[in-house]
Amino acid sequence: MSSMQLKRVGAVARAAMILVGIAGGFALLTALLNYPLVDDAEAFLDGESSSDDFARSMAPYGVVTLVQAVATLASVVLVMIWMYRLAANLKAMHRNGRWAPGWAIGGWFLPPLLYVIPFLMFRELWKASDPEVPVGGEWKSRPVSWVVTAWFVVYGPISIVVQIVSASAGFNMGGTERDLAQQVIDAQDTAALAGVVGAVAAVLFILMARQLTERHRRLIGEA
Repeated sequence: MSSMQLKRVGAVARAAMILVGIAGGFALLTALLNYPLVDDAEAFLDGESSSDDFARSMAPYGVVTLVQAVATLASVVLVMIWMYRLAANLKAMHRNGRWAPGWAIGGWFLPPLLYVIPFLMFRELWKASDPEVPVGGEWKSRPVSWVVTAWFVVYGPISIVVQIVSASAGFNMGGTERDLAQQVIDAQDTAALAGVVGAVAAVLFILMARQLTERHRRLIGEA
């Protein structure tokens, strides 16, 4: 590695991709579990099963959702660390642009839930990490892979629309079991769509992170 104080990025990138993959896999699993859950909800409302039967059918869905949430939270922390290290390395190499390392954290919160700053930062990190650009060379005009934009479109605008629609038909755990069963039925399409979108976003992120990490490791000479 270079004599400069550069941070290794390979291990944290792999850990982040694993957790994102787990979160995406469980998001897809929620979509798959949604269909038998709808059948159980309809059976309960039709009097063909008891409330205990419906509660038991809800349990796996709740566990999968919880695991997905935990994996997502952990992956967010690791992604921030990974992005911070990328940006810090580039700053040390005098390839820093508009987005300072601190935006690797703050950018995910400003503006709320829109993820515009992470998208712009990923674009800059991609360009600045180009190992083909010589020391002191012009990197700001370098092209950016399609996968960066594809990830943003799915994780940003599309996911936000799906979340808004899902929230409008979401579960109200404070209601009765019959209310919950009806909500499961009413939200079946949006719940399934949210799971699929989450899985696609995870796949696109892994593709982007893998390629960006490889570019950056070549740039800094990380074995």
